[in-house]
Amino acid sequence: MKTKNKIGAEKKKNIENPEKSGGNKALWWILGGCLALLVIFGLVLGGIAYWSYKKVKKEIKENKPKLEQLQNQMEKTKEDSEKFKEQVESTFEEEPQTVSPSGGDAGVLPENSERQMGYIKKVYEKGGKSYLNIDYIQWLTGDAAEKAMREDGECPKTGECIVLNDYYIRNVNPLIRTFEINPAAKIFMQTYSIGEAGGDISWNQPITYAEFKSIFTTNAKPRLKNVPYIVEIQNQKIVKITEQYIP
Repeated sequence: MKTKNKIGAEKKKNIENPEKSGGNKALWWILGGCLALLVIFGLVLGGIAYWSYKKVKKEIKENKPKLEQLQNQMEKTKEDSEKFKEQVESTFEEEPQTVSPSGGDAGVLPENSERQMGYIKKVYEKGGKSYLNIDYIQWLTGDAAEKAMREDGECPKTGECIVLNDYYIRNVNPLIRTFEINPAAKIFMQTYSIGEAGGDISWNQPITYAEFKSIFTTNAKPRLKNVPYIVEIQNQKIVKITEQYIP
């Protein structure tokens, strides 16, 4: 009887408070909906994160060979740059190479004089004076030539190294030097008379400054623009220019 009375009392209570009962049910529905939305939102975020992880992992795997190749290229470039820097620095630290003129004895140089070999880049006038720009080179023979060729990668590290005509030209210093040409400077050529049709070598053939300048300002003798020249410098002025014969 008590149980029946209790159930009846509860029914009576719910009938008497219908708004309170309905409000509880609506609250539970709202809470359940929010929870479901949170779960769905979490699943979506998790899916996006997993998809992004798989995509990044796939791209890393596909691009790994390219990244390794790029890294190797950067390391090689760095090594080459360091090697070139060392060569340039060592070249600047060394004294310029003194050479003997081709076709004769070097003789004794006067005080404040030097004799160098290089490629002449330009011959011109400025302010009523004549000038030339020259890029010094090293003319090496014998064991020194072979050693330099191996260092420059022109020969195998081990085994036979052939030095053609027993000379090797080395040019690792980019510095271009400018000197005034003495008006009384003497100029001697070895192959000036050789043209396109050939000709004979004329050892130490003297030519004028105008003829020498025309080599570098016209295309009359293009071959002579790219051969080495020996310059004798006295008190910072060129007093003698000699073409270096190339076998």
